[in-house]
Amino acid sequence: MKKTTAENYRQRVIRVIEYIHDHLDDDLNINLLADVAFMSPYHFHRIYREMARETLNATIRRLRLQRAAVELISSTKPILRIATSATYGSPEAFTRAFTNQFGETPTEYRSARRHSKANEPFVAMLPTAREEYRDMYNVEIVDFKPVNLIGYSHQGDYMEIGRTFEKLFVYAASHNLLSDSTRSIGLYFDDPKSVESKQLRAFAAISVADQMDLPETGEVPESNRIPGGTCVSLLFKGSYAELEKPYDWLFGHWLPQSGYEAADFPPFEEYLNDPKDTPPNELLTRINCIVTRA
Repeated sequence: MKKTTAENYRQRVIRVIEYIHDHLDDDLNINLLADVAFMSPYHFHRIYREMARETLNATIRRLRLQRAAVELISSTKPILRIATSATYGSPEAFTRAFTNQFGETPTEYRSARRHSKANEPFVAMLPTAREEYRDMYNVEIVDFKPVNLIGYSHQGDYMEIGRTFEKLFVYAASHNLLSDSTRSIGLYFDDPKSVESKQLRAFAAISVADQMDLPETGEVPESNRIPGGTCVSLLFKGSYAELEKPYDWLFGHWLPQSGYEAADFPPFEEYLNDPKDTPPNELLTRINCIVTRA
């Protein structure tokens, strides 16, 4: 089962690469490509990056530049037209990107290879060498009970979500919403290694007993809910700045071999101690992902 599941993940990522190659002029957005892979867009970025060894945007950029290289050799199209076709807004931006990938400017590349043939068929492949993960983690499969939440949306660097939590706790304390059973939870909608820092989306939340009507004073939090179901849970001990290491391992190594699929709900973290009075290397974070059987 595990081997079959891992191969299934690989074939779905290959299908995405082939789709990108065949639709380089289209709007290749995350939701469309996640649909091609039959994966949730909340998790697709991470799985793709770990299996392809590059981000989704890097693949799109690389394949568009490879097509541009073919056009430089096999056609007489002006470089500006080729740059536009590769979705670059100016010849200067195209020249920088092309030179970075090929080590030559487009003009130099075309001049040196004007009589070459560039009609080899495209074959989508993934790296054969597997990523070596230095750290391994213990994963539990748990029956997660639904949790009602209130909180604030956060956009920007995930390392700055603390200020959103601070605002939330001030509101919750002033309205007597905190108790010993209150849980601190963050929902994370994007992969920080694939999405620009300023575009990252998250939700800083605390648990509440029931969906409630909040007092219309100040900046009222939004309501949200984590559904119940089978859940993959990984306990990480260490600084918040190191959380990407267990994420990479979970989505790049454990999940493709597990026999499970990530459900269409974002990964979420539960913070088990208080960073105000806990040394960074003693912080406990539980990384959770709702899953279904593959």
